[in-house]
Amino acid sequence: MQAELSFVDLFLGASLVVQLVMIVLFILAGTSWWFIFDKWLTLSRAKKDIFEFETEFWNSRNIEKIFNELNRKEDNFGLSQIFVISHEEFLKAENFEKAEDRINKSTEIIINRQEERLEEGLSFLSTVASVSPFIGLFGTVWGVMNAFSGLAQLSQVSINAVAPGISEALVATALGLFAAIPALISYNWSVKRIDMIIRSYENFTSELLITYQEFNVQETRKK
Repeated sequence: MQAELSFVDLFLGASLVVQLVMIVLFILAGTSWWFIFDKWLTLSRAKKDIFEFETEFWNSRNIEKIFNELNRKEDNFGLSQIFVISHEEFLKAENFEKAEDRINKSTEIIINRQEERLEEGLSFLSTVASVSPFIGLFGTVWGVMNAFSGLAQLSQVSINAVAPGISEALVATALGLFAAIPALISYNWSVKRIDMIIRSYENFTSELLITYQEFNVQETRKK
């Protein structure tokens, strides 16, 4: 007697509805893993860029040199983009008060756009995490219904008669959890990491304004 059924056997022996449920869950799981990897790569790179930029910026203190180097680039993102826009506004403003207002407004727009970019794919992960278990549960209920409805056609009822149907039903639940759990973990990790990144952007903007204010005071004293 066969000790256990393979997944392929369970899939092929399942009803059409349960097979469709399994296919949908496989698609959701595969797609979510792509988003999981993309989020991990994007957010890890963003965190690394913050550390590298802040280290170089605050150790250098040569704002004009850093600005000229970054201003020649077209792919600035994160702190480099915030700094370039802020410095442009500082140079255009007549005094520090106007510069501060323009910098706050400009950086707020930039940070919001970057936050939207960093959050791409999170809604899908959230959907997979919340919906997949219910899709799997639907497949389980359907499989159990089929398993017990088939008992009416049997003269003798035994565990061997219902075991395959119950097995295929439970596989649907397992697939639902397989899709949902990694998506939920990735979603929570990504939300926390994005919050840390955005706080770093906001803190850098505040520190940059303090630097501009100190520079403005020094220039005023020279006059």
